[in-house]
Amino acid sequence: MKRSAILSISTALICYANTLEIWAAARAPWNASHVQGSPYSETPYQIRPLFPDLRFQRPTSIEEIPGAKRFIVTEIGGKIRSVAKSPNSRESDLVIDLTLENGGRGTAFDTEFHPQFLENRFVFVSYVHPDGGGHTRVSRFVLSDTNPPKILPKTERVIITWPTGGHNGGCLEFGKEGYLYISTGDGSGPNPPDGRTTGQDVSDLLGAILRIDVDGNSQDRAYRIPPDNPFIKLEKARPEIWAYGLRNPWKIGVDLESGDVYAADNGWETWELVHRIARGSNGGWPIMEGPDLLRSEVPLGPTPIIPPFKAQPHTEANSVIGGPVYQGDRHPDLKGWFIYGDYITGTIWAVTPNENGSASFQTLTDTDLRLSSLTEGSEGEVYLIDYDSTQQIYELIPRETKTPHKSAFPTRLSETGLFRSTKSLEPMPGVVPYQVQAPRWMDGAMAERWIAIPESGTAKLGSSEGPSQFPEGTVLAKHLELPLKGNKNSLRLETQLLHYEDESWRPYTYVWNPSGTEATLVEATGMDQSLNLSDQEPSPFLESWHLSAQNECRLCHNADAGYVLGFTANQLQEQLTSLNVQRVLSTVPTVAQNEQLVNPHDSAQSLDDRARSYLHANCAMCHRPGGSAIASFFLRRDISFDELKTNKGTGIGTFGMHDAKVIAAGDPYRSVLMYRMSKLGYSRMPYIGTRVVDSEGVSLISDWIQSMPIENEDRDLASSPLLKTSTEAKALARLSREQTADTENQEKAIRSLTATTEGSLALADRLHSHQLSAKAAAAAIAIGNAETDPNIRGLFETFVPENSRRNRLGSNIHPNQILSLTGDTKKGKTIFFGDGALCKSCHHPTDQSLSLGSTLIDINRKYPQPSELLRHILQPSLRIDEAYLTHAFEMNDGTSISGLIRLQNDESYLIKTAELEEITIAKNEIHSHRTSELSPMPTGLLSDLAPQDAADLLAFLGSIRSTED
Repeated sequence: MKRSAILSISTALICYANTLEIWAAARAPWNASHVQGSPYSETPYQIRPLFPDLRFQRPTSIEEIPGAKRFIVTEIGGKIRSVAKSPNSRESDLVIDLTLENGGRGTAFDTEFHPQFLENRFVFVSYVHPDGGGHTRVSRFVLSDTNPPKILPKTERVIITWPTGGHNGGCLEFGKEGYLYISTGDGSGPNPPDGRTTGQDVSDLLGAILRIDVDGNSQDRAYRIPPDNPFIKLEKARPEIWAYGLRNPWKIGVDLESGDVYAADNGWETWELVHRIARGSNGGWPIMEGPDLLRSEVPLGPTPIIPPFKAQPHTEANSVIGGPVYQGDRHPDLKGWFIYGDYITGTIWAVTPNENGSASFQTLTDTDLRLSSLTEGSEGEVYLIDYDSTQQIYELIPRETKTPHKSAFPTRLSETGLFRSTKSLEPMPGVVPYQVQAPRWMDGAMAERWIAIPESGTAKLGSSEGPSQFPEGTVLAKHLELPLKGNKNSLRLETQLLHYEDESWRPYTYVWNPSGTEATLVEATGMDQSLNLSDQEPSPFLESWHLSAQNECRLCHNADAGYVLGFTANQLQEQLTSLNVQRVLSTVPTVAQNEQLVNPHDSAQSLDDRARSYLHANCAMCHRPGGSAIASFFLRRDISFDELKTNKGTGIGTFGMHDAKVIAAGDPYRSVLMYRMSKLGYSRMPYIGTRVVDSEGVSLISDWIQSMPIENEDRDLASSPLLKTSTEAKALARLSREQTADTENQEKAIRSLTATTEGSLALADRLHSHQLSAKAAAAAIAIGNAETDPNIRGLFETFVPENSRRNRLGSNIHPNQILSLTGDTKKGKTIFFGDGALCKSCHHPTDQSLSLGSTLIDINRKYPQPSELLRHILQPSLRIDEAYLTHAFEMNDGTSISGLIRLQNDESYLIKTAELEEITIAKNEIHSHRTSELSPMPTGLLSDLAPQDAADLLAFLGSIRSTED
């Protein structure tokens, strides 16, 4: 049975059920859940937002003002704000704007209060100042005793400065003895490691922990050197240094009981480090990266290298953020522990020394936050702040365990409490089935869906008034099966769960055994399994099934899309009243006309509604205003067609099409959107969650685009297969008319079409819509797959078995697959300037004005070794330079702009878009501003290449160097 027929029957049944809603009873309480915690050991702590309605702009530190019951928060943009420590606080107050005080620039890192603050009102601030090309400084100010308080600019006294670089450090902490400890970075960007080679050099202030006495002056300094600092008598050494050999100790903590200092130091390629700082200690950078030898040619500093107190591999942590050494009474189990977290993973840990010098270590909690600072409050609280995901303040609190003996996370589906029987998939009482209006394409698999809300809780779906709200412990389940031809049964593939706990959504996947009786939890890294489906429907060429890794799930279930994609008001239009009667929903939301979705394969609906619903379900989780992708066009249903911004070219490549646009009205064969959803390999969309082209979807979008009026400037394009005079159109007509034509004439027509991308796309469209005879289809598939041009071959690979397709690197690339091969620079150049690798779209070899990202020359300066360059290509979001963060702006007039910030001042930003267009936007016209946590360079750039092709491309990329290098 065709998918469209199945979905029509399903929709009809739902509508029928709604007519009987008067007899529907409220659901039974779901009290059987065992989906609690995670597959890992349950953490003892959790977080809760302190001020749910209050956000900051990329905050960098949080401290409590002594005696004031008020927080002070620094922002990366140079503003410092305060907020009353009250649950009723809704707004923050400006303390000082360093950008206004310093000629339109300033980057604030941290504040620290003098030990006698209540008497002298001294506050110390570390920030970047533009004087002399830019330097990081620590200044002392006076904080007024007004409510709210203000930093008085005229009271500034510059204490100490050091050169500004990629790694600035900038953390300030007073020690037990009353001296000020200051962290500094190595002054370099991510690559090459320690570009200034300063980590072992104590003749400058970089890569170190400084220790100074701010309560006195010396002849040439606004501070004194403590007499027990380690390098006072060492010739040419800076006497301020207390410890050195550090890369970027962004935040440090001081134990006010023992006097110990801890530094959370951002590692390079492999390790994240916590150092227990001693007098004159050497952290090893850059000779060592944690326990590994890195740059053996660098001379050792004046003291031996001390191994890190705690080293964590990048599989566990990616950018550690230091916090306090806890000494409060509220959490006695943490007394004496150094609390720190991770910016990338959101995990929070604690570490403390044992009597024998070893370290005890524990995970406190896992979060979805982008941590930038942690602090201890005046009453023993632990607070943390999120940089750019929520930009809110949170409190760390003991986990609230609802059951006295929580069982281990279920590793089998039968143990979850969702189903009375996994064999029949009969749900437990209180677990309610639902269907979506516009299901996503899942490689031919069909889905059943359920929502399970603990006890008698209810959900509230989002609207213009706010996001959706789900009770703690809610589980959304989606079960996938492949229909089998000539068989009453279907093949059970996987059951996916989305679990809401501790204010975050966690994805899990269970894979079914061959007999379809039980499903087992898949590892977080995902897996592939072989299928034996010679008679499967709808695609006879699917030989394996990919079960997504957790991070792959999160690419679609992201914060910008609200995490939940199916259980939304516009996907549940026909069931909203019924779900409300069953007490699944607390209210029945109103779905505006422009938000409503329909079944894309219900021919009774309008073509425009069907196509827009299809694109919303499959693409809008990223292609949305403010989305995490550097998306220059949008596909959400509620946006008018004119606002989609699709009537333009694209920076991702034209794939050989003439005058290509995202959507070329009236001509699907010059439409990049149509092309990308019709092919396999790199540049396929959607690029995750599917490995088979959706034939019905392609036909739907083709019909939709053809129904649009052709724009005047496009009417005379002779290359379009839609114009009867073109070579491609004549070849298509010949194939359609001569169903029994001889093989020679068929092949001539097919080869004429596969000579161009437009003709190939038109031919593939005929294959998807079954408009060719079996003989012509077989010839088209064979000829298309024999093409050497990947722009063309990728359109035909979906029609052949997996084992007959080109050997690609795919999604799970091991660097040695590429590094073990010798690359050919000339062949690599051909790949680079073609559309296959797509690097040239953002990286010109030498001209920055023609690049969105760095030029190849600049890239090779950062990554001089092939292994470094390859790692950056494979994991572009692992480290992102500040200049290449993607910013999304929602303007007051409702328009959206995204790109990189090239320049900014008090009044405006200069934005460079993905199309290399530079746009100036006024700050007072901005409604909201978000910064993406993802690199604008997408993952999977090499997935469509064979290993040798990737080696060739890498060789060419590495060959582009300045004559000065």
